[in-house]
Amino acid sequence: MAISNDVIFRTINASEIDRAFQIESHGYPPDEAATLDILKYRYNHAPSLFLGAYLSASDYLIGFVVGTLTSSPSLTHESMSQHEANGKTVCVHSVCVDKLFRRRGVATRLVTEYVRRMKEGRYERIALISHDYLIPFYENLGFKLIGESKIQHGE
Repeated sequence: MAISNDVIFRTINASEIDRAFQIESHGYPPDEAATLDILKYRYNHAPSLFLGAYLSASDYLIGFVVGTLTSSPSLTHESMSQHEANGKTVCVHSVCVDKLFRRRGVATRLVTEYVRRMKEGRYERIALISHDYLIPFYENLGFKLIGESKIQHGE
């Protein structure tokens, strides 16, 4: 059952970081999930790059995309671990939807909205690292596979 039409998008509030962490913790293996402190860092340094998906009827956070900026032309451990306010590349760290709302079009609309907003900004590109099985998902949304990442994240 698609619910994506019942979803609205806005930048998250500081009070919603704990909920985002809950979604992140259930969406990624422990060795890949961001810690609460990392999510707080990303929010505090790049709040406009932290987009939430909410049920329109209740304003309940069901998913999010979070990024930071880098001036590096490619993603590295260093570029992914900090935020450079004048960077032109958006580093997407997490695309995560609550498990109860997956496979309903939420992630597709969320990433599409995120890309739309980033294109309106002063950014030159959006980059992310993906598991192999998600590459077709991102390619269908307009991302291009550049190659295998040198970054090892998780096991």
